[in-house]
Amino acid sequence: MKKGRRKSDKMLFLVLLHLIPISLVSAESIVDKFLKIKTCGAPQIQNAMMNQTVRPGEQASFKCQIDMSCIVAFIEWYHDMPNGTATKIKTARSGDPHTHIIQRVEPTHEGTYTCVAGNVLGKAEASAYLQVYSGSSLPTFTSTDNLLYMVTLSTILALESVLVMLAG
Repeated sequence: MKKGRRKSDKMLFLVLLHLIPISLVSAESIVDKFLKIKTCGAPQIQNAMMNQTVRPGEQASFKCQIDMSCIVAFIEWYHDMPNGTATKIKTARSGDPHTHIIQRVEPTHEGTYTCVAGNVLGKAEASAYLQVYSGSSLPTFTSTDNLLYMVTLSTILALESVLVMLAG
């Protein structure tokens, strides 16, 4: 019995002798790989959503192109109405998460639509305003609308100048 036990002990020792260096090498390479992982950061939205003015019954569509090269944990859409009421209207679990479409616009659809993409490192958002009118002529914009337009235009022009500098 002792003789059989010595043989099994010797076999176990040989197996362990071979496994230890392998597991140490594997552990080192796993640690090295772990330390070399580059974090992407918060999600990035690649487009500016456009404000829209439509008549009741027409379609309105908002596109929020999110850079999916980084991990995106959630995509949500919100509607802020002119009266101050804010509602989550869509999540990535329902339909195309990059697009929000209103098939038949009604006056209650007027307001700001915001796309929010996020992960544990942060979030990004883009917004656009939907104005609904029923008159035969184009509506007049308020000073708030004009300010929002100017800020959006300034942001686009600033981004274009950065892209030109990076390309040149």
